[in-house]
Amino acid sequence: MLDFIKNNSFILLYTFFLGLVPLVASSSISYWVILHEAEIHSYSLATCMGLVILSCLTMAFAFTPTTFVALLGGYFWGWASVVPLAISYFVASFIGYRAAGFIDGGNFMKNLLQQKPKAGELIEKLKQDEFKIILFARLSPVLPFAVTNVLFSFSKTKMRNFLTAGFIGMLPRTLLSVWLGSQAKEIKRLIEHPSEGAVSQFAFMGLILVSVFGLVWVAKKII
Repeated sequence: MLDFIKNNSFILLYTFFLGLVPLVASSSISYWVILHEAEIHSYSLATCMGLVILSCLTMAFAFTPTTFVALLGGYFWGWASVVPLAISYFVASFIGYRAAGFIDGGNFMKNLLQQKPKAGELIEKLKQDEFKIILFARLSPVLPFAVTNVLFSFSKTKMRNFLTAGFIGMLPRTLLSVWLGSQAKEIKRLIEHPSEGAVSQFAFMGLILVSVFGLVWVAKKII
């Protein structure tokens, strides 16, 4: 186990980085957005498109959580933000997947199979239902977007399944976040209490439960 950690220290640190950075980055961005709310409302179409392109990179490398971006999109541009958000998620997924594969170079799986041969057998079985696994993992508002990109890249899931199932899984939580953003009266309150209200809390809990039960169901069926 120690050898496995030593051989994969860089990629493990990279994954930890992807899980930690959103907390710091989103706080800083939130402060800036609150100060410049009026200015953002007056942004031109070209500026908005530039932000969409930038968000592809910030989400891929965990500087901005996907839910956070969808909330802001819903607040400033309402339902018109759904299509640009969906496209940016798709592109960010591709970038995150490819970046993880480039950084790792297949070493993680190779070292895992050397240390834990049975883990390789389990992963191969999971690949039989990888579409469902990706779908349920993306459905959860709790699992970090950038971290799941890395995990699915490590396990060598098919790119077509990764992008298609990921896109479908992201839609419910995206629509929910955009709706919450569009209903918010103040940007500060939205950022500080993103899931305020009984309806939104039940909706988020529902997505989490469906995701968890779905992943458990698939795992039990395979094992």
